[in-house]
Amino acid sequence: MDLRQEIERSFANLQKGRASFIEEYNCVVFIFENELYGVAIPYFGKKINESFANVQFYSNQINFGDEEKKYLILASNKYHLRNEFSLICANFADQGSNNTKRSTLLKDPLDWWERWKELLGNTVRNKKTYSIIAEMLVVKYLHLKGEKVKWKPSDYATHDVETEKETYEIKSTSVKYKEEVTINSQFQLKDLDNLILCRYEKSNSGQSVEDLVEDLTNLGWDRTFLNKELNEVGITEGSSSRNHKYKTLEIRKYIVDDKFPGKELLNFLQSFNDPSIGKVSFDINLKGKEYKKIQ
Repeated sequence: MDLRQEIERSFANLQKGRASFIEEYNCVVFIFENELYGVAIPYFGKKINESFANVQFYSNQINFGDEEKKYLILASNKYHLRNEFSLICANFADQGSNNTKRSTLLKDPLDWWERWKELLGNTVRNKKTYSIIAEMLVVKYLHLKGEKVKWKPSDYATHDVETEKETYEIKSTSVKYKEEVTINSQFQLKDLDNLILCRYEKSNSGQSVEDLVEDLTNLGWDRTFLNKELNEVGITEGSSSRNHKYKTLEIRKYIVDDKFPGKELLNFLQSFNDPSIGKVSFDINLKGKEYKKIQ
């Protein structure tokens, strides 16, 4: 029986909270009490904590029945897709000739993960890393101005950032010259005071989410709160996305007044009041609109 068949058989026969050791391939097939199931291999490297769609890829200390050891784990919560998932698990756990495949994977687990993720497509609706960096930079900017800032990205509130005086919607882009932004609902411009547009490019000379967690913590923000919020929007503690660096090319601040693009459409939508119409999104062009640059 080959490795994939062994894994399929184990998935089908294991009870919750049980694990099966496949000695020939030095791997463990498991189903946890919370119905997360998958494959684990012994691991001694740095912390891994990745996820996309319904798959998790992480490292942890676990006791699978003999003694607690550190493992690299590939897991899913979609049990009805276990036979399909077993294909990826077999590729993950396969040692290869003279243990070459296992050695290559353990040397750079994130490379293996990124290649599978690229093939399957990342369907998680998480905020882009640079969009969170943009929000955190605005929070830092307002905090340094002495404002009392409210920011809770996991709420997906109408406005991204609020102070006691004003509201802020933060848009971000990696396109250098784009001046169009998407208004995600008919309520996003309502009672909005400022729209911030941030431009980014990926660069080792830029800042990462991890850098800004450190900055905000040093300014008095609670690190536990920051990590909890970032975990909620998919930028989990220990994930590679936390260390992706982006250089801020420009930050523009637009005052949202009665002449702001999209206000007429907003007024129409509010007066239209058709109960059969749900969420409305639209693009606005900011070309020619006055703005202030934020350093």
